[in-house]
Amino acid sequence: MAEVLFIIVTIYVVYVIHSVVAVKDKSKTTPAAVKINVVNVAKKVKEAKKPIAVKKVATKKATPNAKVKAGITQVRHPETAEVVKIASSYRMTKRWIKEALVTEGLLDKVYKTNEVNTTTQKTINSALEALAKMDKYKA
Repeated sequence: MAEVLFIIVTIYVVYVIHSVVAVKDKSKTTPAAVKINVVNVAKKVKEAKKPIAVKKVATKKATPNAKVKAGITQVRHPETAEVVKIASSYRMTKRWIKEALVTEGLLDKVYKTNEVNTTTQKTINSALEALAKMDKYKA
């Protein structure tokens, strides 16, 4: 075990000495070498100024699971004063928010995950907007 430790320490010391010597060699560059480097950098800058072709990226269409558009993303539970963020999908929305949507008459019932489709999602999003705007639920 001691031999392995000695070998590892020796390799590390050699590495440190080599890196120190390599730094000293780099600092002894000649002015001619510096001038050549400056010319190379100037050429690269000129090449970089050439116009680059830009590809158009297709934008995503808004999905029905998009967040509430009104900018109000938090609601407050009137009984416990808990402030929560409105989830982007109905499935992730808290149970008390779903029940509040039904109690306030904004939805007919609490939907199950498999009952939510594009048309019901639009209805749910508009109901969430209306709930977030109510004074009772404002955060």
